[in-house]
Amino acid sequence: MDTTDSNDSLLPARLPSSSSSHLPAMSAANRHAYDLTTVSSSVQISPQGVLRGLARNWWRILLLWAVVSAPLDYLIYSQIQPTYEAVSTIRAEPTQLSLYGQQNSNAQAQPIERFIGTQIAFITTNTVLKPAIGDSTVAELPFIKNSTDKLTDLRQKLKVKNKDGTVHIQVSFDSTDAHEAAAIVNAVVASYLRSYKDVQQSRDESHLKRLTVYLDRLKKDKEEKVEALKEIVERGNVNGQSAGESKPKESTKTQGSDPAPQTKDASIEKFSIEQYRNFKADILKKKLELNELEFALQKRVADSQEQDSEVAETTGFQKSQLEARINETFRRDPSVASLIQQILETDEELAHTVGVARKGYDPARQAAEKRKAQLMAKYNSLWDERYGEIRQLVMAEDASFAASAAAAGSGTVATNALTIEALRARVELSRHQLDTLNQLVLSMEIERKATQSDTYAAERLKADIETLVEQYKHISEKFENLKFAGTTDVDVGLIDAAIAVSEPTNNKRIKYVVIVPSVILCLVLGLFALLEVKAERVADPDALSTRVQSEVFSLPPLPMVRASNKLNGPAEDDQIDRFIQRLDHLRFAVCGDHPEVGLGRCVLITSAIGGEGKTTLAAQLAARCGHAGHSTLLIDADLRRGSLCSLLDIPEGLGLSDVLKEEANVEDVAIPVQGGTFHLLCAGTPVADTSRLFQGRNFGMMIARLRQMYDLIIIDSPPVLPVPDGLIMGRWTDGAVLASRYDISRAPQVERARRQLTNAGIPVLGTVINGMKSSDAYYGRYSYSRGRSGYGEPDASPTT
Repeated sequence: MDTTDSNDSLLPARLPSSSSSHLPAMSAANRHAYDLTTVSSSVQISPQGVLRGLARNWWRILLLWAVVSAPLDYLIYSQIQPTYEAVSTIRAEPTQLSLYGQQNSNAQAQPIERFIGTQIAFITTNTVLKPAIGDSTVAELPFIKNSTDKLTDLRQKLKVKNKDGTVHIQVSFDSTDAHEAAAIVNAVVASYLRSYKDVQQSRDESHLKRLTVYLDRLKKDKEEKVEALKEIVERGNVNGQSAGESKPKESTKTQGSDPAPQTKDASIEKFSIEQYRNFKADILKKKLELNELEFALQKRVADSQEQDSEVAETTGFQKSQLEARINETFRRDPSVASLIQQILETDEELAHTVGVARKGYDPARQAAEKRKAQLMAKYNSLWDERYGEIRQLVMAEDASFAASAAAAGSGTVATNALTIEALRARVELSRHQLDTLNQLVLSMEIERKATQSDTYAAERLKADIETLVEQYKHISEKFENLKFAGTTDVDVGLIDAAIAVSEPTNNKRIKYVVIVPSVILCLVLGLFALLEVKAERVADPDALSTRVQSEVFSLPPLPMVRASNKLNGPAEDDQIDRFIQRLDHLRFAVCGDHPEVGLGRCVLITSAIGGEGKTTLAAQLAARCGHAGHSTLLIDADLRRGSLCSLLDIPEGLGLSDVLKEEANVEDVAIPVQGGTFHLLCAGTPVADTSRLFQGRNFGMMIARLRQMYDLIIIDSPPVLPVPDGLIMGRWTDGAVLASRYDISRAPQVERARRQLTNAGIPVLGTVINGMKSSDAYYGRYSYSRGRSGYGEPDASPTT
């Protein structure tokens, strides 16, 4: 062997030989130049490999899953409590019964959605919640006692909803304590019923006071009219039944031949009285309408204040619709429409200028922007100037429409469908109409004749008294209805009180206790599967061959213990035969033909890291080479962890380290194994610095000497990646065999070990995958079908 890489010129060198052999020795200078570029290969995902990895790490997966899941399950069980829901049902009808079997006009045409929504909002107001929190049965409950903001927390957790298609309102509350939930719901419902009753009584009392004052005034007016009528009747100048019935006859006698003026005066008088009655009836009707509108407006404003919310200023439609109508009316103005057209034209001009101008300060662009700014300023000025006027106009139109619709209907004032602003407009309109009627009555100039003045005055008084009586009757009915509604709460009432349920309505604890461990198990499995994919375990010989750029040999698992039912029979040694067949492939690639005398080969058996089966491979290969007739020496060169002696059941003694220290001769310490099939050179006495020991000249001289003694020298060296011993020894060998373990070794590590061997000038004779269970599928299978006998013995199979 060439030793040009050593500084010691006294080391023996192998002489070159012209004879050919299967594995010629190569010097360091003449070795083939290998391509050292890293083979780029994408990560191949093998589902079978991932499953094997998960099965191999099952105890780690279960341990990690248990360590993570147990504390989380404990926290879930202790922190997440089942909740109990308490529900109470309230009836909230938008109408009331009247004393005379008719619908109360205060609630007439009331939209049920508006009424229900108002009550739902009222339940969550401070007016209701504050008394509920102050209740003695609720104040000491954990939820209320431990809350920093009691009103806000209660409002957030309290659920108030309407059951679809009904007039029922459900009030519910969730809590970990069923009794606490029921107590809070009952307290809130009781507070709501009290507050609603107080508000209704306050409104009714205010309205009753107004009606009482109005009735007293009507009664007083009636009494005054009756007294005035009595005085006129007592004067005796009044016709008993009609103002123009008996007196005209007397007038005919006194005046003679002109009865026409008397008839004309009587007709005018009769017509004026009838007109006067109609005006008084209209005034009565308008007063009643105004009274209802004022009461509805007062009630609507009170509702808005109680709910602590602003009602949109609309006229029968939403605020956004109002703004849209105002904007539409504003744009229909001719001057505004012309201004909008100018703005659009300026926008088009500006867009064109921006497209063709190269710089932002182009004069045309600046002029267009300035003109647009002026037009927009003028537009905004017009909007601010005319907004109030247009808004009043739009609202007045809607108010007029609502008034005409009410007049065209049954005559009832539909107020509940209108908003506050619309009601105010209706009130102002009714007041204006009432003032107009009063002025007409006061400004009526009725011709009074001297003979008929008392009669006409009496007729007017009778008309006024009849109007007052009718008005008094109508107001009295409203008064009695209001008193009746205040004593019979038929619109809002309790249907079902909340009770403490025994079964939880929402038990998330069990769900989380089941789901969380399952999720964690999936995450752990995914983590280990990802690690397996990233690890790129050795499994496919073809893929490994591409990465390490060498031939790959796979060995099936070494049979250690056979089952008792397989001790006998024709296939008892089938598994061993397959192992030997795969091992002979490697032996032939390493040994080849018998070398010439003095030209023994030296092969290094190594691996990327420890635990990949290189020592067992070296021993099995040495035994097969010995059986093949090669004189073989197996050297345990792993001075750090020598294990060949224990593997071959040979006692420890002097060995390689002693020979290199020149304390023993190799002939004396080589031990024959298996009856001389091969010899073993043990590791010897442990030393501190093994790398320095191999770096010296003694190792090379020993190998040169052993080549003359043995046909094949197999060196079991330490792994390549952890320590450099294998690279140092490999310089004196003819090549290296790289061992790996199926589903254990990582392909990137094997590839890195191959690169280091190649960089050190050590040829890689092949790569071995130990323990590959599917090697038959890769190499095929060829077993005996005839009886076998030992070497040199006659065939024991029967012949015919």
